[in-house]
Amino acid sequence: MSIFRHHRKRLELLLMLLIGLVWGILFSQLLQRASWQFYNEDLNDQSSSFGSNYLPSGDSWRTSEPSYQLTTMPNNLTTDEEDLAVRLFNETRVLCMVLTSPKTHRSRAIHIKRTWGSRCNELIFMSTKSDKELGAVALKVKEGYSNLWAKTRAGLQYVYKHHFRNYDWFLKADDDTYVVMENLRAFLYAFTPTAPVYFGSKFRWHVKQGYMSGGAGYVLSKEALFRFMKYGFSNSSICSNRSYGYEDVELGRCMQAVGVVAGDSRDEQGLARFMPFSPLHWFADSPKWYRPYRYYTSSNSSNDCCSNSAISFHYSNAKDFYVLDYVIYKLRAFGISRPQEQLPVMQPVLETLQKWRTSKPENNESVTKETPKPKLKTKATQKAKPTPKPKSKLKTKAIKIAKPNPKSEPKTKPKTTHKTTHKTTPKTSHKPNPKTPITPKK
Repeated sequence: MSIFRHHRKRLELLLMLLIGLVWGILFSQLLQRASWQFYNEDLNDQSSSFGSNYLPSGDSWRTSEPSYQLTTMPNNLTTDEEDLAVRLFNETRVLCMVLTSPKTHRSRAIHIKRTWGSRCNELIFMSTKSDKELGAVALKVKEGYSNLWAKTRAGLQYVYKHHFRNYDWFLKADDDTYVVMENLRAFLYAFTPTAPVYFGSKFRWHVKQGYMSGGAGYVLSKEALFRFMKYGFSNSSICSNRSYGYEDVELGRCMQAVGVVAGDSRDEQGLARFMPFSPLHWFADSPKWYRPYRYYTSSNSSNDCCSNSAISFHYSNAKDFYVLDYVIYKLRAFGISRPQEQLPVMQPVLETLQKWRTSKPENNESVTKETPKPKLKTKATQKAKPTPKPKSKLKTKAIKIAKPNPKSEPKTKPKTTHKTTHKTTPKTSHKPNPKTPITPKK
C-alpha cells in the first residue's frame, strides 16, 4: 500500500509539472503577441520622415549604415548619366535573389548573370543544386511550381543570415524576369530602407492591402526583411510555414501581418513600373488575364502598357535578355538628346505609409467579381478531369447521315449495282446488305 502511495505522489508531481509547462508556453506566447502589437503601434505613432532613423532598442544595424543619411545630399543634383548610375550603385545597394532550378541553369540563369544580373550589387541564384559557375545555393527544398513558397522562405532566410548587414534592399526575381537595375535604384532612392515597405506589381485579390506579383519581382526594404525574419518566419499563426502555396500570396499575407506596407511603384502618369509580362510579346495591349488582377486601373496616359522608367519584365527568355540589353544600353538615335536625369525627391514616411495602408483597389467595369488563382495541380485534381466523349458516338452520327434514303432511289436497279459498288468503294465504306431491306431509324 505504501508503494502505491509513493508512485501516486510521483505521478501527481509529474502531472503538475506538465501543467505548469503548458501554462508557461501559453503565457510566453501571449507576451510575445502583446509586445509585437506595442512595437507596431509605436512605429505608427511616430512623426518622422523617410530620412530619419527609426531605432528600436537592440537593432544597431540601423545606425551603422551610411546609406541612411541620404537626406543630407541635395535632391536636385544633376550630373552625367554614368555618374548618377555609379553614385546610385554605391548608395542604394541592392541584393538580387533569383529563383532558378537545375534544369534552367544553362538555359536561363547563366544569361541573367551575363546581362542584367551583372549590375546587381550582389547576385545570388537559389536552386536545389549547387553550381560553381553560377554561384548557385543548394536549398533543401523540393522543386516545382507548387513548392515556390518553401524555396522563397528558404532563400530569404539564407540572405538574412549571410548578407543582411551589407545591403539596403533585397530583390526577389524569377529566372525568366528582366530587370533594369538603374531604374530600380532611381526609384528606391526616394525611400529609406528603414521603412517597413515592399514594392512590385500590386495585385488586388487574396490580401486586404494587396500583394506583389511574384513573376514581375518584388523588392523588400531592410526593415521589411528584418520584420519578416524576426516576427513572421517562425510564427505559423501569421506566416504560413507550409511547403506548398503561392509564394506571392503567402508573402503578401505575411508582410501585412508583420506591419510591412505594400507600396505603390507607379510613375507620375500612373503607369506600372513592375510588369508581369514582356513588352516584346504584349505591346501595347496587356494580356487579358492581367487586367482583373490590377490593383490600380487608371492612368493619365493613353499608353496602357508600361512606364518610361519601367523596372522589370516577366516572361522573358534568354534571347529577350540580350535584345533588351542592346536596346536599353547600346542603341542610340542620332540627333536626339535625352533630357537631363534628376534624382527623385525624398518622400515623408508617415504620410506615405498611411496613404498606402488606407488605399483601396480602384474600381474597374471589367472587374466584377474576384478572379482567384488557378488551383495547384495535384494527383486528385488530375483524376477529376472530365473525360472526352467516346468517338464511337460521333461515328454513329456520321453513319446515320451517310445512309441512303430508299425513297430517293430509282424503282428499277440493275443487278450489278452492288457488285460495282463493292469494287469501286474502299473497304471502310458502309454498303447496304442486299438480303435485308434498308429502313431509316426514327
